[in-house]
Amino acid sequence: MPFLIRSACHRACFVLVLAWSYACFQASSALSAAEEPSLFLRPGLLEASHNLQLQAAAFVRNGQLADAVSVCEQGVKLAPFSAAAHYNLGCLYAKNGQHDESLTTLKRAVELGFRDLKLLNDDPDLAAVRKNGDFAEIISAASLLFSPPQPTPGSLKLGVALVGPENTVWDESTNLLSTSFAWNGPNKSLPIIREHGIVGKKLWKWFSEKTAAGNYGDLYDNCDHDHSNLNYLAFPQIYRIEYRREVPKGLTGSLQTRILHGGVVLGNSSTAFAASPQWRSNARLAYVQPTSMAALTRQYLQNHLYVYPEHNDHDAGHNGKSDGRPGGFGDVFPANTPYVLISQGSSYTDQPFLDALACTLAAFHPDVKRRLVEKKAIAPTLQQIFRSSYARVQKPDDYLTGVAHPSAFEGSLIDTLAMVEAAHAMTLETIPPLIRIRVEKEELGRVGRDYFEPHERERLIDTPCAIARIGRSTQYRRKMIVSAHESVDLNQKPLRFEWVVLRGDDSRITIEPLDSSRSRAEITVAWHPRRKVATDSDLESNRVDIGVFAHNGETWSAPAFVTWYFLDNEDREYDGDGRLKSVAYHGGTDPGNYTDPMIQTPKTWTDTYHYTPAGRPIGWTRTRGSGETKTTEEFTADGGLVIEHDDQGRPLAARVVHYFPQSDGKKTLTLQQITGDLVWRYQYASPEDRVGFVSGREISP
Repeated sequence: MPFLIRSACHRACFVLVLAWSYACFQASSALSAAEEPSLFLRPGLLEASHNLQLQAAAFVRNGQLADAVSVCEQGVKLAPFSAAAHYNLGCLYAKNGQHDESLTTLKRAVELGFRDLKLLNDDPDLAAVRKNGDFAEIISAASLLFSPPQPTPGSLKLGVALVGPENTVWDESTNLLSTSFAWNGPNKSLPIIREHGIVGKKLWKWFSEKTAAGNYGDLYDNCDHDHSNLNYLAFPQIYRIEYRREVPKGLTGSLQTRILHGGVVLGNSSTAFAASPQWRSNARLAYVQPTSMAALTRQYLQNHLYVYPEHNDHDAGHNGKSDGRPGGFGDVFPANTPYVLISQGSSYTDQPFLDALACTLAAFHPDVKRRLVEKKAIAPTLQQIFRSSYARVQKPDDYLTGVAHPSAFEGSLIDTLAMVEAAHAMTLETIPPLIRIRVEKEELGRVGRDYFEPHERERLIDTPCAIARIGRSTQYRRKMIVSAHESVDLNQKPLRFEWVVLRGDDSRITIEPLDSSRSRAEITVAWHPRRKVATDSDLESNRVDIGVFAHNGETWSAPAFVTWYFLDNEDREYDGDGRLKSVAYHGGTDPGNYTDPMIQTPKTWTDTYHYTPAGRPIGWTRTRGSGETKTTEEFTADGGLVIEHDDQGRPLAARVVHYFPQSDGKKTLTLQQITGDLVWRYQYASPEDRVGFVSGREISP
């Protein structure tokens, strides 16, 4: 069952993440069997179906094939429009000996758009049905070109761009809705702007001289049900998006990761999740969900830019206190990205951002704006202008420092006049380059040996402009080779690159360029304790930010980020050689420092590490409780639980250990440890050896 299963794998455990999917499930349940689910419910229904398919995959791994079929059938009933769901069910039917059902279901998958011929021909799950004559017909049908539906352009009337089923389509490959609008040319009778003092006067002058494009083609998307609106009356040329009654309010009432609109989009949602153990801003919700990050990336690369308040995610303090009084939690964002703008504060703090961005969109030269729209470069260019014009950026070199790239920005420090002047001064030759980065090689920890989670959880974000990792491994230093070679300049100018530490301890970070243009670099990051984001700031953070910038001889690009986030509920002690002496984990049966529950599973124990005289790891001792309740366990260097020692105290046998999350009944998950049936037996080359062998194979530390 390999098709499209992995996209939801990090999301299945959390109630908050599944809330919209559950709402879609409830709505779908009310439909009769003959009714097709609403177009606007499809993104949530597909996610809910994916979660059921994940359960089916787990049943397959455990040998429970009948249960897997049953659960996957539920997934198809939930998302009957999904080619992926039908394909996965067809695979399970084939494995379960239900060949007729398999062929029927695979045929339906192809009718819905399944076109992966390699998977159809090579998937071992389909071996039992591949020789059937009907399978050849399925292959033939899958060879035909499939054209996804395209939205019919909707009308634009009286400043409103209306979204409904008539101008919206859904794409399973992205799980996004797309809208379209009929842009018939600018209404030249509409003023470019109302009021706005000197900024307004400049825009009026430039527009009358035909050197400013105005806001024709720009859309405003409010996603908090008119709670915190752009003052769209001041921008008569902007069309505000409104949604028909058929569009569920849950789709448009918070984080916007469901829709790509047909135009340049400026949007916001002045909301947050405030009253649950998973409290967070909209941006932090997106940063911990791979599917949401994929949507934000697509928006950014399709001329969309949204603004969200940080709401308690970026305030001075620690664990809700500051100098013994109520306070904040520090900067708890696990990543930094250019995909959104985050305003410091809560409701309405996003409004100055919307205003400044709307003014800036109006100020571009018409030919420059056309080029930016055509090349999908509007959002990166707005980010570059916004950050380089920020009031804390006092000189050009400041753009390559942390003052220009915080997690959240102060609305009072936005310089709208500088932004519109920068946009208007831009020419086709000075458009900023587009930075793109990707990981070429990296060192990741191994689950059960280097860190303890149910599955691999060090990769948080892998997108073209943001790479984020969680520093879970007990290793002191981590290496990563990152390439910016895929960056482009719209005028094909040669690029040079800069890699700079925006946040973190310079003594614990090294960046080594690997070629003359500095397009590739090896980054080494050592473990970081919590520290101030800057020497003159009261705000603390557990995150390291490295910025990557491209320069085309005229202009710097918007930033790309490589970030590492270290967990605040761990107390670590390393020796002078970078070997871990001990780590105490908190948050399971004790409170510990606040750490986002959606990026870690709380646990309470202390591991003390042991080494040979030459410094090779022997294993660790795990301690729980204290006094009369104190218990200890011994582990080998590869993570096995020791069950037998020799007369020198060396492990002779150890059981494989697995870790899984378990609810404590209060909507909180804690990490549990269980031993498996597999037993490793150790042998030693000499009486002096302290590091053993298993089945003639050395366990690498």
